[in-house]
Amino acid sequence: MAGKLLLRAMLVLYLPLILSACSGAYDAIEDRDLRQRHYQCQHATSLSAAEIQICQNVLRECQRRVRKGDYVC
Repeated sequence: MAGKLLLRAMLVLYLPLILSACSGAYDAIEDRDLRQRHYQCQHATSLSAAEIQICQNVLRECQRRVRKGDYVC
């Protein structure tokens, strides 16, 4: 329960940053942070629509980096 609440809090805190950024907002995210967000999304349940969008963006950035040969997620 506490882990779920923490995950939601973290996602909500990052939401304004992500929504205010242009496309490619995840380019600046370090590999470690992207890996951590991807892990959190993989284990999250009962996400809101905004949280689902964030996780989709994280997955898309992971896939983009894989195409560049950078396997971080």
